[in-house]
Amino acid sequence: MHPDDNRSGSKISLPKWLTDKCVFQQNIAFEISGIAPAMATVTFEIVKYPTDGRRISKLDTDYGIILSRETTSGSKGEFKFTVPAYKASADAYTFIFKCMSEEVAITDIRCGDVWIFLGSEFLSIPMKDANAPSAPLKRRVMSYLRFYHPDYPDWIKITDTKALSDVSSAAFSFAYSLANQISYPVGVVDLAREGSTIVNWISQETADGMVAVKDYLTDLGLYLDEERFDALMAQDKKKSDTKQLEEDIEEGKELLDFDLEKDKELKDLKGEVSDDEVIKEAASLDFPTTEDSSLKNSEEGGSSLRASAAKMLDFDMIPKAAHKREEEKIEEAADEYIEKDLRMSLLYNELLEPLKGVPVRGFCFSPDKKELRFDRYDLLLMGLLTSLAFTFEPSEVYDDSLMPSIIFVAMHPRNVDFEEPYSVLEFNEVFQAFMRKLDMKAGLISAHDLLLPDKTVSFVIGQRMAVAALGTHFSPKLPTSCPQLTGVEKAGNKLILKFDNLADGLRISDSTGELLGFAVCGHDRVFYPASARILHGVRVMVWSDEIEDPVSVTYGFSPFPHDATFRNLADLPVLPFRFDKRAAYYCPDISFTTCDKLQFIGKKEKDSDFEMIDIYRTYKGNGVITTEPMNKTKGAGSLHIRYETDNSLYGFEPVLSYASLFAPLEIRGRNEMLVDVFNPEQRRKKLKVENFGECEIRQDLTWQTLKFRYTGKDHISLESLKFLLTDTERSGEIYIDNIRFVNNGG
Repeated sequence: MHPDDNRSGSKISLPKWLTDKCVFQQNIAFEISGIAPAMATVTFEIVKYPTDGRRISKLDTDYGIILSRETTSGSKGEFKFTVPAYKASADAYTFIFKCMSEEVAITDIRCGDVWIFLGSEFLSIPMKDANAPSAPLKRRVMSYLRFYHPDYPDWIKITDTKALSDVSSAAFSFAYSLANQISYPVGVVDLAREGSTIVNWISQETADGMVAVKDYLTDLGLYLDEERFDALMAQDKKKSDTKQLEEDIEEGKELLDFDLEKDKELKDLKGEVSDDEVIKEAASLDFPTTEDSSLKNSEEGGSSLRASAAKMLDFDMIPKAAHKREEEKIEEAADEYIEKDLRMSLLYNELLEPLKGVPVRGFCFSPDKKELRFDRYDLLLMGLLTSLAFTFEPSEVYDDSLMPSIIFVAMHPRNVDFEEPYSVLEFNEVFQAFMRKLDMKAGLISAHDLLLPDKTVSFVIGQRMAVAALGTHFSPKLPTSCPQLTGVEKAGNKLILKFDNLADGLRISDSTGELLGFAVCGHDRVFYPASARILHGVRVMVWSDEIEDPVSVTYGFSPFPHDATFRNLADLPVLPFRFDKRAAYYCPDISFTTCDKLQFIGKKEKDSDFEMIDIYRTYKGNGVITTEPMNKTKGAGSLHIRYETDNSLYGFEPVLSYASLFAPLEIRGRNEMLVDVFNPEQRRKKLKVENFGECEIRQDLTWQTLKFRYTGKDHISLESLKFLLTDTERSGEIYIDNIRFVNNGG
């Protein structure tokens, strides 16, 4: 701990985190270091009293002064006390430090669980920028919550409404959900910063001690030794001071208040020549027009200096020749400027290092979209965990129940790079692989099912992290992470999938009641949409009628997995996965083929937000497209189209131009399209499909399957897919269902 808090000129300095209303970790002894006058007697007392108002006996050793210690400060005033391990409770503690005539009392302290929030993305959204779910909050639970925020001098309680508005909304949701179950205090140290990256949280000590991490950061040009770090910080200060002076001078000009000292200071910061220096330099220059000038003397033979030498003088450099400016030294030392969000150790030095020695229950970390550029993210994760292990207690664990855990938040699909659309999925695979190698307890929370912009998303993330925390530390029946695939068994043409973290079972959350998002491939490694069914609530059976011998399976393995809504009974979504990483053609988004939904969540343009957008549209004539759950051949429903023709023609199509579909849709290994059609009026009709030819629709009151042969070259490639219906009547209706692509030889 760093004794860096000098409370209002007090002679006793204590760690900055140790303030009124703080929370300390239960069941772990820890040290408090401080500074007092040198070689003086320092005493430390812990006073405890019940907060429920009950009367206690004077003989009750659990209350009153429960600890009293004394020590002598060192030659530099340093002192240290050990706080014993206490059990969690809602009772209030007071820490009292005395030295000479000075007394510092830290009041309203609680013993419970302490969690550290760091990173970016969802964890950095403050309460004032988020909306809590509508469920009422319990007063009893609210009293357990405490938050430490570096921008405020004391820990924050629920009654500190102004300060609370700056606390992470995910941290609040996490703490509330956790305290609601464990019924004792939860303190969150809220360090998450928008736009920060994992590099900011890795200490120099860690980087220097881990060769692989140091080499990787060096290759990225992000490794900083102490000298270069200080030089960059000096550059930041210079920029900040310059900006502030410019604003002050402009404001002064508007008020006709000219401050020459500020103007001189600004020019110094910019490396410009001040007016005073110009006058001094002008007075000292040996101009050719003076009687005793060197040029005049040379012309008279008194010197070897030629007249042409005057042209070689660089007058811009004269003020700098005598004294090199400090700013230039800084720039030379800093080499290439590194922006703050990629600067190694920046937030570690500012936010983590002052917390050294604080015991904690666990950590929560969320990456930033800029971290997609790191191809060896596993090394950076190891650097992060090592930095945390060196900083927080317990550093040595003899009881597994006291080992801190870490909960990661997976990268969100909104960060997809359209040039490398699978990058987010691959990034999250690194998290999963990394977690399997860890000795410490770890969980991964996904938000791939939370695509629509919603100010409650950060609260949902907090609730999901609380479920993982409860499963990790308190209840073996609860999951410790979002469910992940753990194994695959083959039974004929079907694959049986096993998952961990089931929480008593799996369920379908999609309103259609269909288990969507799965795809399988044969030996050709071409993935195609598959049917799926939950078996006994704990396993999933996956198959495709078009693939006789499936060899691999994926779920939600798409840049924007809008149909991956499968989850466990604790409401944690199953993480998207691929069974293996062998080269393959992954299934494009052809969810329109199920014909049981009219809208999906996607992006119209690359830079637009996620929104509900129409799957189908009419492009010729007039039509009303609905879904019919009662008359169908497969899935949750069929398309029911009531239309008015234009010159005996009606046209409709799935919209494939949305950015999130990544058209053209490449459907490899298929050369035919099958479409189920129901003709309720039993009239003669014809259906033509762009690039697939046309078929007659029989005048039968039954479902019929139309076959269309692809007329293009090679595999099926769809920029658009226009259906054109011919009907000699002015209006009519038709049902469409179960569009699928098959391979029929040839």
